[in-house]
Amino acid sequence: MTIQHRTVDIEASAKLWSEGLSASQIASRFGVSRNVVIGIAYRNRDRFPPRQKRKLALSTRKPTGRAREHAPELPPEPEIPATAYDAERLQSAKLLHHLSAGECCWPLNTGGPYRFCAAETTGRYCRNHQARSLPKKNEGKA
Repeated sequence: MTIQHRTVDIEASAKLWSEGLSASQIASRFGVSRNVVIGIAYRNRDRFPPRQKRKLALSTRKPTGRAREHAPELPPEPEIPATAYDAERLQSAKLLHHLSAGECCWPLNTGGPYRFCAAETTGRYCRNHQARSLPKKNEGKA
């Protein structure tokens, strides 16, 4: 199996480039791939000056009568009210970047700078905040 190498005339391709032909159009004239022309242009930048980026024209399509469909707005998540435990923990609360492994990362306040519980724990939250994070079971349903 032999590989045929096709040559591209750099001067001719530079002239076509200056006339505004695209790399694909130049490549089709020489029977090579677009990447060959781009490689030549890259290696011979003095002969292939960069082109101005084309500005996209504003759309001339007429709007249809249909209204755009938007994603439905989600209701805000219910806020979990602060408790006396949270107020007590606020005295020893830490900023997020001061927390270490084994400290509760429950946010205690709603405005910045945010402070976190930092009570000792084996999981993500201390026992109190873990219980508050779980949904309450509806009693009376079977």
